[in-house]
Amino acid sequence: MSFAHKLQYAGSKPYQHERSLVDDELTYHEYEQLIQDETYVRLAQLRWLAYELESSLAGDNGVPHETKDEIFRAVDGSDAHLSTAVDAYVDEFVSNLHVDEEANQ
Repeated sequence: MSFAHKLQYAGSKPYQHERSLVDDELTYHEYEQLIQDETYVRLAQLRWLAYELESSLAGDNGVPHETKDEIFRAVDGSDAHLSTAVDAYVDEFVSNLHVDEEANQ
Protein backbone atom coordinates (compact mmCIF):
# COMPACT_ATOMS: atom_id res chain seq x y z
CA MET A 1 0.00 0.00 0.00
CA SER A 2 1.40 3.39 -0.96
CA PHE A 3 1.95 6.09 1.62
CA ALA A 4 -0.78 8.17 -0.04
CA HIS A 5 -3.22 5.29 0.53
CA LYS A 6 -1.96 4.74 4.08
CA LEU A 7 -2.57 8.37 4.86
CA GLN A 8 -5.98 8.33 3.16
CA TYR A 9 -7.12 5.45 5.38
CA ALA A 10 -5.22 6.43 8.51
CA GLY A 11 -8.27 7.92 10.18
CA SER A 12 -7.25 9.42 13.50
CA LYS A 13 -3.82 7.76 13.56
CA PRO A 14 -1.82 10.86 12.52
CA TYR A 15 -3.46 12.76 15.37
CA GLN A 16 -3.34 9.94 17.91
CA HIS A 17 -0.71 11.56 20.12
CA GLU A 18 -2.73 14.74 20.61
CA ARG A 19 -5.94 12.74 20.91
CA SER A 20 -4.38 10.85 23.82
CA LEU A 21 -3.72 14.18 25.54
CA VAL A 22 -7.43 15.03 25.71
CA ASP A 23 -8.60 15.24 29.33
CA ASP A 24 -5.04 15.37 30.67
CA GLU A 25 -3.45 18.27 28.79
CA LEU A 26 -6.04 19.28 26.18
CA THR A 27 -9.75 19.81 26.42
CA TYR A 28 -11.93 18.22 23.79
CA HIS A 29 -12.76 21.73 22.50
CA GLU A 30 -9.03 22.50 22.08
CA TYR A 31 -8.49 19.20 20.26
CA GLU A 32 -11.44 19.87 17.93
CA GLN A 33 -10.05 23.30 17.09
CA LEU A 34 -6.59 21.84 16.58
CA ILE A 35 -7.61 19.17 14.07
CA GLN A 36 -9.29 21.85 11.98
CA ASP A 37 -5.99 23.74 11.68
CA GLU A 38 -4.36 22.98 8.32
CA THR A 39 -0.78 23.52 9.53
CA TYR A 40 -1.24 21.14 12.46
CA VAL A 41 -2.82 18.53 10.18
CA ARG A 42 0.15 18.64 7.79
CA LEU A 43 2.70 18.47 10.63
CA ALA A 44 0.91 15.56 12.31
CA GLN A 45 0.62 13.70 9.01
CA LEU A 46 4.32 14.23 8.30
CA ARG A 47 5.22 12.95 11.77
CA TRP A 48 3.04 9.87 11.24
CA LEU A 49 4.37 9.21 7.73
CA ALA A 50 7.96 9.28 9.04
CA TYR A 51 6.97 6.65 11.61
CA GLU A 52 5.22 4.57 8.92
CA LEU A 53 8.27 4.79 6.65
CA GLU A 54 10.52 3.47 9.40
CA SER A 55 8.07 0.66 10.18
CA SER A 56 7.59 -0.43 6.59
CA LEU A 57 11.30 -0.32 5.74
CA ALA A 58 12.23 -2.33 8.82
CA GLY A 59 10.30 -5.32 7.53
CA ASP A 60 11.18 -4.94 3.82
CA ASN A 61 13.92 -7.42 2.96
CA GLY A 62 14.04 -6.21 -0.65
CA VAL A 63 15.68 -2.93 0.31
CA PRO A 64 19.49 -3.15 0.56
CA HIS A 65 20.90 -2.65 4.07
CA GLU A 66 22.96 0.35 2.93
CA THR A 67 19.82 2.06 1.65
CA LYS A 68 17.92 1.27 4.84
CA ASP A 69 20.80 2.61 6.94
CA GLU A 70 20.84 5.91 5.04
CA ILE A 71 17.06 6.29 5.20
CA PHE A 72 16.94 5.39 8.90
CA ARG A 73 19.71 7.89 9.56
CA ALA A 74 17.78 10.63 7.75
CA VAL A 75 14.35 9.77 9.14
CA ASP A 76 15.48 8.89 12.65
CA GLY A 77 17.32 12.16 12.89
CA SER A 78 14.18 13.97 11.76
CA ASP A 79 11.64 11.93 13.74
CA ALA A 80 12.44 13.40 17.14
CA HIS A 81 12.62 16.89 15.65
CA LEU A 82 9.25 16.39 13.96
CA SER A 83 7.64 15.33 17.23
CA THR A 84 9.21 18.30 19.01
CA ALA A 85 8.01 20.64 16.26
CA VAL A 86 4.45 19.30 16.43
CA ASP A 87 4.45 19.58 20.24
CA ALA A 88 5.68 23.18 20.03
CA TYR A 89 3.05 24.02 17.43
CA VAL A 90 0.29 22.49 19.56
CA ASP A 91 1.46 24.42 22.64
CA GLU A 92 1.47 27.70 20.72
CA PHE A 93 -1.88 26.94 19.07
CA VAL A 94 -3.58 26.22 22.41
CA SER A 95 -1.99 29.28 23.99
CA ASN A 96 -3.25 31.49 21.15
CA LEU A 97 -6.67 29.86 21.39
CA HIS A 98 -6.87 30.84 25.07
CA VAL A 99 -5.74 34.40 24.32
CA ASP A 100 -8.40 34.72 21.62
CA GLU A 101 -11.11 33.32 23.89
CA GLU A 102 -10.15 35.70 26.71
CA ALA A 103 -10.20 38.65 24.32
CA ASN A 104 -13.71 37.71 23.19
CA GLN A 105 -15.10 37.61 26.73
